[in-house]
Amino acid sequence: MQRTGKNSDRRKLAVLHPVFALTGVLHAIGGALLPSLALTFRLSDSDSGFLFLLYFAGSSLGALLCRAHYARTMTLGFVATMACCLGVAAASRPMLPVIFLLLGISVGVPMSAISLFVGKTFPDRCAPLLTFLNFSWSVGALIAPLLAARILLHYQFRAAYIFLASASAMAALVCGLALRDEPQPERMIMGRQNSTAVRLIIVFALAAFLQVGVENTVAAWLPTYAQRMAGSGVVFAAASSSLYWAGFLSSRGLSSLLLLRADPIRVFRVVVIVALIAAILLAVVPTTAERSVVMFVLGAALAPIYPLVIAVFFARARQTSDSRWVMATAGFGGSVLPWLAGWISAHSGSLRVGMLTMPAALLLMIFVLPALRGASTMIAES
Repeated sequence: MQRTGKNSDRRKLAVLHPVFALTGVLHAIGGALLPSLALTFRLSDSDSGFLFLLYFAGSSLGALLCRAHYARTMTLGFVATMACCLGVAAASRPMLPVIFLLLGISVGVPMSAISLFVGKTFPDRCAPLLTFLNFSWSVGALIAPLLAARILLHYQFRAAYIFLASASAMAALVCGLALRDEPQPERMIMGRQNSTAVRLIIVFALAAFLQVGVENTVAAWLPTYAQRMAGSGVVFAAASSSLYWAGFLSSRGLSSLLLLRADPIRVFRVVVIVALIAAILLAVVPTTAERSVVMFVLGAALAPIYPLVIAVFFARARQTSDSRWVMATAGFGGSVLPWLAGWISAHSGSLRVGMLTMPAALLLMIFVLPALRGASTMIAES
């Protein structure tokens, strides 16, 4: 009986890893395809930033839709993602804002539902499983710019979204056939005051807001920034950002082991400081080779932060579904900061200036750290 349960868990994880990797592709490929999209529709930086604002705001709304029945929610989310990818491939310029909002909602639903499914199904092993799942997500994010570069060698962005629609249809089919929602009571922690639980949500939501805002700003603008700094074409721009995702991927794999032995808050402090330094250097280093190194370091520093925040929150939360508020706020940060970077770039005439939103957000995250530690300590002692 126990062996049957273990086999069932392995089958679930065998499905969750590739479909979560697909959400990484979907989430990261927009930035790599942006130069082609902007060229086709003659979008300014402000226009492009607004599209990312809508997309990432949609992903935030998608997290709020994940209230229960997470396996079914995943399936429906991938079906909606398929339809929206086809919509982007066929869209005219006036329809782009609506399509990008709906695409963000569609991708946000399975991306959040997978984490919530793991938190509910594997409560005792949530942290290592979630960290390793985020490694698979990072594999997808690393593949995204390489996939975009390959497609853009011969086609425009429309072909990429048709391919993503096909992959989303496959993911919906697999989730619908292989995953089931098991009736389980929500995990409750007794003796905790409601105001303390609210403070926990607020503090972790703020940390997630800043972290995902920085991640999405990099994903959205790094290819365009690399293209302008190097004076190269859209294929180079799409491929160059893979250096960031290579650092991101390698670090997330190592951090899943490191976090089993090290103090999470200490790791948080170190990687945020390193990310702050790298984000500043990205705006000031003059050569392509130096920017390449900085991209790798920035990805390596940012990688552990989000799974660390979510895993620690799962361990402290009153119930698994509370996590959707943290994920929704993270998505909101992911919509605001890329838009702000585009707005600043358009009004200053320099994308380099717009990219300074990243070190500014990381500096704020350093000031959040004492509150994060205090909230965790207070809940642990409740």
